[in-house]
Amino acid sequence: MSLLPWFRLILCCCLYTPLALLAQDSHLAEAAAPIPALENYFKESLNTRDGLPHNTINAIAQTPDGYLWFGTWEGVARYNGREFQVYDRSPLTGLPDVGVRTFHLDRHQALWVAGSRGGLVKIKDGIWQAHPPLGVLINRVLLDSQDRLWLATEGKGLYRQNPDGSRIVLQQTDGLPSDQVHSLLEDQAGRIWIGTSDGLVFLDQQLQLQQPTAVELHRTPVFALTERENELLVGTERGLFSIATPTSAVETLLANVPVSALLQESRDLLWIGTVDRGLLRQYHGVTEQLDIRRGLPNNRILALLQDNEKSLWVGTNGGVFRLRDAPFTTYTTEQGLAGNFVRAVLSHSDGCIYVGSGRGLDQFCNGQFKRLDMSAASVGQSVLSLAEGPDGSLWAGTYADGLIQLKQGQVVQHYHAGNLLPANEVRAILPLADGKIWVGTALGAAYIDNGTVQYFSREQGLPSPFIMALYQSADQRIFIGSGAGVAVLKPDGSLQRLNLQPFDDADYAFGFAEDAEAGLLWMTTDRGLLAYDLASEQIRMIGRAQGMPFDKLFQLVLDQQGHFWISSNRGVLRLERQVALDLIAGRRGWVDIELYGESDGMSSAQANGGSMKAATLHHDGSVWVATSMGVSNVKPKRLERFSRINPPVVVEKFVADDHELTLGDEYVLAAGTNRIEIHYAGLGYVMSQRIQYRTLLEGFDLQWVNRGSSILAEYTNLPPGDYRFRVAAAYPGGDWSKNEAVLTFTVLPHLWQRGWFQLLLLAILAGSLILGIRWRLGSLQRSELRLRKLVAEQTAELQLLARQDALTGLANRRAFDEALQHEYQRAQRYHTTLCLALLDVDHFKRVNDQLSHAVGDEVLKRVAAVLKQQSRSIDLLARWGGEEFAILLPDTSLEDATEVCERLRHKVERLDLNDIAPDLRITISIGLTTNYKLDLSQLLLHADQALYQAKRDGRNLLVIAGQPNKNG
Repeated sequence: MSLLPWFRLILCCCLYTPLALLAQDSHLAEAAAPIPALENYFKESLNTRDGLPHNTINAIAQTPDGYLWFGTWEGVARYNGREFQVYDRSPLTGLPDVGVRTFHLDRHQALWVAGSRGGLVKIKDGIWQAHPPLGVLINRVLLDSQDRLWLATEGKGLYRQNPDGSRIVLQQTDGLPSDQVHSLLEDQAGRIWIGTSDGLVFLDQQLQLQQPTAVELHRTPVFALTERENELLVGTERGLFSIATPTSAVETLLANVPVSALLQESRDLLWIGTVDRGLLRQYHGVTEQLDIRRGLPNNRILALLQDNEKSLWVGTNGGVFRLRDAPFTTYTTEQGLAGNFVRAVLSHSDGCIYVGSGRGLDQFCNGQFKRLDMSAASVGQSVLSLAEGPDGSLWAGTYADGLIQLKQGQVVQHYHAGNLLPANEVRAILPLADGKIWVGTALGAAYIDNGTVQYFSREQGLPSPFIMALYQSADQRIFIGSGAGVAVLKPDGSLQRLNLQPFDDADYAFGFAEDAEAGLLWMTTDRGLLAYDLASEQIRMIGRAQGMPFDKLFQLVLDQQGHFWISSNRGVLRLERQVALDLIAGRRGWVDIELYGESDGMSSAQANGGSMKAATLHHDGSVWVATSMGVSNVKPKRLERFSRINPPVVVEKFVADDHELTLGDEYVLAAGTNRIEIHYAGLGYVMSQRIQYRTLLEGFDLQWVNRGSSILAEYTNLPPGDYRFRVAAAYPGGDWSKNEAVLTFTVLPHLWQRGWFQLLLLAILAGSLILGIRWRLGSLQRSELRLRKLVAEQTAELQLLARQDALTGLANRRAFDEALQHEYQRAQRYHTTLCLALLDVDHFKRVNDQLSHAVGDEVLKRVAAVLKQQSRSIDLLARWGGEEFAILLPDTSLEDATEVCERLRHKVERLDLNDIAPDLRITISIGLTTNYKLDLSQLLLHADQALYQAKRDGRNLLVIAGQPNKNG
């Protein structure tokens, strides 16, 4: 690739006026039209650390199946929202070199890939078709309306490849301004526009070379072309220009800016990539700039694409950059916040949001932050807590300067350790309707009444003097949350301490939220969520055992759509209110949680807690959360828009007995195929990690199986037959995609499983029986006895063979399935605990591949012997299939089952196999579950999911379904 034109371009650009002179303030753009300012988009970057083969992104495309494609100097990267699949120079691609310069998605929905050494490949329906290379770098590709292929090169002019494959070249000797061609476009009239390093020309319908009248487009490098309704936009080294016809005058849209890429999102919105000044957006005549100082990885823009979900992808010299809408919007010091470490956020009746941080107090109104001056009473300006008084005044609790009251932005009152407070660290404020106020500090609570004060600490019955939360219920009870539990001050003056020890020894009480309709007070603690019944005073818990992903919860907010939003150190949880009510009422045993973090628009998933209010509900329905990196807000109604998107889904990998098969229409698998893996992906990019899946294996499953966010379906020991696998995807709360991915396959039967063989065997047996009866007619009594004996022996042997694994001597899958159904029904009938464990020999394929299948068989027999030796007499052992074993533990608690499984795991780990192969060590991974609240199909699914989790987390582990991993 010639570097001279780029060097000359960058050198010239450095002489032009800085873009800062024409970039406008983002608030002016917001006033011009209701679209977000550039700084309010969620921004993220992907580079080689995320799996890209190179950080220079020359081209971006999205194919009809939903995949995103990125062209780099080290090959093509296909992206599914979770990971990259890299394609480089190989027989599959047919590329002569890994360097990819350009993509073109033609009108037949085929993707053209071109680049170094003139490599040219067409991708359609997963098939790569290589064309003869040109031997020179291809800058652009265009398939026109007559299926003529145009190839713009770096130094050899413009090639036209006809539908029959013949090629014609147009060069400087034919009238082309330069043999360096940078851009191509076919307009609505059928003209082919050609941007070269020395100006713009076009070919008319008769393929005659013409030059536009506008002299501004002569003798200047033209890097980008696009059409906007009836005008042509031309991006050049000297700026952005527009012409209506080849003979019309030019209009300057952007002067003295080197334009490298263009993307017309709508009639009034244009994205502009530049050579050295980052990304620009023009909207209603207002230009905004996003450069390396505002998060762009590099100021050189090479490609632009808006995907099917309206995210903008930007190819730069420093990786791919993405601007997208996200559930959360975060405000930091870049948007005017006083400090990024936010401890309190309050929705005020004046319609504004107040934000307290480590550097001061801000008022957020009409999209702008305004700093409130507290210097008259506060030296440190560090705000811990906020509350609104009955008169609309604002109360601010500080870290070192006590409690400050502000009216109309002015300090009017100041309480501190020198007058009425026990300490200057104020974490909780509760103004009462009668003008009195409760103040929670690090050294106790103070009840202030018109200049008099009453203190509450351990001496008065508080569990701890460290007060973090205060709340007054409708019946006038005061709830006091501290570092050692909760106390309730009743209207009669008595102080009651709530016993939280039965609830996983909950200690810290961070916040309160009343659910008046349900008559509950929700308490967020360091052990989960507690529901306090205001009438009966009973407490119910939603913690880890009920599906909470972690213990420590800071503040709960109930939104207008019936969801709980709960802040924590590890993100913001969303939980359906009705689900929580059903759980505490005993109508269900598990909650489904959605966790939001950095990928959803938060600058930091670490929300702050330990003071009031750590989160709040605003009058417009948005939820605001204090975090360690700014204040984040989410509008729950916007999530409905995300859920309406139906991401397409594709099957990416099909594996049978550890052998990956080439994707095709259908497969025929050999008899005895033991394990099948089907990997799939939903091609959505707004919330990729949240996409939910369900699968149906027709011929095996009776109904759809919900897979959660798992992207893998596994099947073992499928009986012979024809199968059709279907998978659908959906965003949380959305409908399942109608664009399902389908894969069909057939598992062949063994010889003895074929119908004709079984009929033949039956005929042979019947004939033998008849002959035997005739032969024994002379001695009927003796023959009858011998026949009965023979039949009995054969029957017993057949029954044994049918229920026993030939290699290990353990029960086989059939026998285990019968026992599982029997024991499950018995456990349900007598309300006993039944445990199920699935075991898998770690890295067993290496043993077979490196040491032989004979060694592998001996290892399986040794493992089976250990299992039989170490298991109890009441346990049922079975070979589940391949290197997998299953253990059924009837009448066994989860604790006892855990002990059995850990004993088995340690025994296998210490198994001496030197007589088989030197230094051979074997470990096993175990998934364990119980029948608690699970039906029979869920029991197997949960055990299998736990086993998969154990393997994913490093193997040689026991994982209990629904509980954290336990290291071996």
